[in-house]
Amino acid sequence: MKIKVIVSVIVSAVLVLACTVGPIAATLIYESYLTRDLTAEIITRSPEKGNYSPRFLSVPVGEKVKLRIRNVDTVVHGFAIPALQVDAGEIKAGHSVTLEFTPEKIGKYDFYCTVWCSEHHLQMRGVLEVTAQ
Repeated sequence: MKIKVIVSVIVSAVLVLACTVGPIAATLIYESYLTRDLTAEIITRSPEKGNYSPRFLSVPVGEKVKLRIRNVDTVVHGFAIPALQVDAGEIKAGHSVTLEFTPEKIGKYDFYCTVWCSEHHLQMRGVLEVTAQ
């Protein structure tokens, strides 16, 4: 009888541990899989809530750039680097978009929000610097 109680306690403890640690571990593994070849992740928020983060990126000329733009705000945002012909379009609240492009010319390129998101919308900007390798 004591052995059955001990076994049931151990099984219960293992199940509780698996149910709490398992989803966390699975989420971390999945996220590392999704970001394995990203150049950077840019988080979008309205300027009064934090703006783009980061607001400055540096990448080498002639190499593929892969950006994930993640909207963690409660409004729709956009993302574009017009000089490089990069445009994510609208990014709904809670969604993300992955962009891939290869910059061919050294320079500093402005990126900004393309969807009116707040009265401070025009401040929602950043810079992508393309440098020599």
